[in-house]
Amino acid sequence: MKFPSLSHLQDEAFDSAKRFPLSILSAIVGTMLAIYLTEVERFEENIHLLNLVLTFALGIPLFLCIDLFAEKHHLSPVKRQLGWLAALAVLGLIYISFPAENEPSNTRVPYIRYIVYFLALHLMVAFLPFLGKSETAASFWNFNKNLFIRLVIALFFTNVISTGISFALAAVNELFKADIQPQTFAQMYILSLGVFNTWYFLAGIPENFEEEIKTDGYPKGLKIFTQFILIPLLLIYLTILYFYGGKIILLWDWPEGIVSYMIIAISVLGIFTNLLLFPIQDKKETSWIKTFYKAFYFLLIPLVVLLFLAIGIRIGDYGLTVNRYVITLMGIWLSFISIYFILGFKNIKTIPISLSIAMILSSFGPWGMFSMSERNQLDRLESLLTKAEILQENKIQNEIRWRVDEKGKIIPAGQKPTKTIPLEDLDEINSIIQYLDSYHGMGSVLPWFEQDLEAILDEAEEKSARFEGPVYSKLIVESLGLEYVQAGMIGVKNPESRFYSFQAKENSTIALEDFEVMVRFHFNAEPEPIPLTLPGSNSQLEIKRTDDLILILKKDTQLHQIQLEPLVNQLIETNGDNSGELIDPESMKLDTSINNLKIRIYFTQINYDQGQEQVGWSALQGYILLKEL
Repeated sequence: MKFPSLSHLQDEAFDSAKRFPLSILSAIVGTMLAIYLTEVERFEENIHLLNLVLTFALGIPLFLCIDLFAEKHHLSPVKRQLGWLAALAVLGLIYISFPAENEPSNTRVPYIRYIVYFLALHLMVAFLPFLGKSETAASFWNFNKNLFIRLVIALFFTNVISTGISFALAAVNELFKADIQPQTFAQMYILSLGVFNTWYFLAGIPENFEEEIKTDGYPKGLKIFTQFILIPLLLIYLTILYFYGGKIILLWDWPEGIVSYMIIAISVLGIFTNLLLFPIQDKKETSWIKTFYKAFYFLLIPLVVLLFLAIGIRIGDYGLTVNRYVITLMGIWLSFISIYFILGFKNIKTIPISLSIAMILSSFGPWGMFSMSERNQLDRLESLLTKAEILQENKIQNEIRWRVDEKGKIIPAGQKPTKTIPLEDLDEINSIIQYLDSYHGMGSVLPWFEQDLEAILDEAEEKSARFEGPVYSKLIVESLGLEYVQAGMIGVKNPESRFYSFQAKENSTIALEDFEVMVRFHFNAEPEPIPLTLPGSNSQLEIKRTDDLILILKKDTQLHQIQLEPLVNQLIETNGDNSGELIDPESMKLDTSINNLKIRIYFTQINYDQGQEQVGWSALQGYILLKEL
């Protein structure tokens, strides 16, 4: 095997920079911004930089598509530059679609739409140079085979380089006490992945688009990998799915969504396997591969039917969401591909072309995933609120009024009565509002209220030095006069079981006052006692928690209880289940004394599940201050 010389690698790098200048420039600028972000202390305050990183990352495949299309069709430099200008306009629109600041009203939609375009553009790289009727499937396959192998090698080299540099830095840090910061290791990986990986991959893109796979040119390693690893694994997965599908239908016991994802994953793996086998399916010595190639799409049909049954039941019970839309779309696409190949069509370009078109069309318009899912969930919410007589003539009846105090805390302007509705309806209303809050925003719900809830949130943010909530959906639910139910508690059949989460705002300084020692503690589900040391004292101290609302302080052989129940009850009375809103540290402070020991505890986080008979802690952390009297 002949290894390339350094001069050859240098020539490849320069040639790729000439062929794909803006893709490489996007990779370099995006990587530098990503490295800078690792140095930023308040990441949430620099969301615009994250948006820039994502925009430049999208520029890599977008400019690559334009350059490959221009190169394949011999477009003039002027037309190519016009394509670059159009791409810059698209990237500008993508950037301004992102939220400019980290606000409660932000949703996931811009980032989901970004992922759709990111994946669609990578698919377009595969087929854009081969859109003409004269382009053969063999040249299309050979081009993408080269891309696939180059990508695998690039990722392998990237990981070797970044791992090697990380070990070298760790050695320098350990041997020479160089005090290398942890983020430096992350920066090395980002640099390797963003610049080296991209540049190396682009340098290996073939310039001859018409080259077809030779009879003896099919890579032996790829053939072994496909025939003896991918196909056996695929058959095992298909067998498991068929048995699992039979069990589901016989018992009519449908799992919550997992079967749909399994079917999609295995179907995509099978299609990918068939694409790898395309050049050798007609060879005599591998005739069984042609049989598998045809049989696979027949085997997909029952699985696609099972997918539609599973997702249909979920949509019927809980409505349409973005995730369920995507699953349904993938089911339709799998049906199309299966029927296409069953009918004898053999154009493998149809696979990436049809998938990219489906993805792009689903990202906008009234037929798109965002519009359809929002309308469906709004209709369900309106029906539930109308049934409970909370919504009448598009106005909320007896809504809870709010005001903002001088510290920026949103509190009821008067009494805060809670309406009683069936638990199932309460869970559904909470689930829909939380979904809308996360994915689509509350713009369609706010007109139902007389008060301007968005203005109330803005006022709270202005008055607070560091606004931390409440969660938008919680404010909406409680304005309806209903109890807010956290996502993790929706659907819990025992209404007496509750999850409570209290977290203090960041406090950069804790006044030691006349205390002698401060120790940080962190108890999880299986806590170990934490030793405490007092200066100038021979006493042996340790603290541990119980499964109840009690901390145990052990001094020598004596055990003393610190009751947490009064503090927790006060937190519940003031904040409810809290649901993510950060609390003033002074509200989570506990002062007590035991014999000749003065104690102050600042809790930073208290999480636990409260059942009918016992309390189950999941997190308890903070700082304990001690002084011997």
